[in-house]
Amino acid sequence: MGQIVDISSVILELGLSSSITDEERGIISAAITKAEGAVKRYLKYDPVQRERTEYYPQATFTTQTFASFWETTDTHAYERRVSGASTDELQVKHIPIRDINSLRVDYDGRSGEIAGSFAASTEYTRGEDYWLNADGIDSDGNQICRDGIIRSFGSWPIEPGCVKIVYTAGYDREELSGQNTIVDASPIMDAVVDEAIRRAKKALVWKKSSTLGFTASPLMSESLGDYKYSLGSGSNSLIDRMFGGLYDLLPETKSKIEEFINFGWMLAG
Repeated sequence: MGQIVDISSVILELGLSSSITDEERGIISAAITKAEGAVKRYLKYDPVQRERTEYYPQATFTTQTFASFWETTDTHAYERRVSGASTDELQVKHIPIRDINSLRVDYDGRSGEIAGSFAASTEYTRGEDYWLNADGIDSDGNQICRDGIIRSFGSWPIEPGCVKIVYTAGYDREELSGQNTIVDASPIMDAVVDEAIRRAKKALVWKKSSTLGFTASPLMSESLGDYKYSLGSGSNSLIDRMFGGLYDLLPETKSKIEEFINFGWMLAG
């Protein structure tokens, strides 16, 4: 499940299910892509549930303490400084956190760029070394952390890239579609559908009113089951001209999904 919205939902809302053409399918698919991109930019994360591997912290703080040690090569010796620790809260980008699959701390991990980093010995134990700032229970009885904060017994290091987290975050299909009464993330899907319809209508009207009619254009990938079709993307493509400047969200759309914004990540950044 990679998308927030399935193309069939938008086709149905547009009333084209019985007479849709390949070109119209391509335009609608492109409209969904642009709508989802706008929603994700506003939320500051991708709300589709899946496992992610990320390295934290992702920024250098101005107030730091350092430990120093020496590294040598065949011809040089140089001092390397490692940041100390200052906070017991670690803010992740994607929310809500559903599970922590693995969390390792390597003060010289360098976001996994150095050989041998984040070995098994660097694994932290949930409930002993850290815990989720859980604020609810999902329909399966599992904890859910909507603010994306992981707390530590002690303090997290602040050297960028020294914490490796493999975690599951986001909303599943039932939650996004409003079929789950415990965790309801349907405003996100509704926002994407609304914005996709707005973009698709503008593009379809533009194309039908043009002297060219529905003509072939460069390819942009789209698939539905065994069906595959594409329309183009690029600075001069017909798709870009059709959608024009429809990249931002309407005020009413923003209001609808404001409660799902990762404000902690915005402040952390």
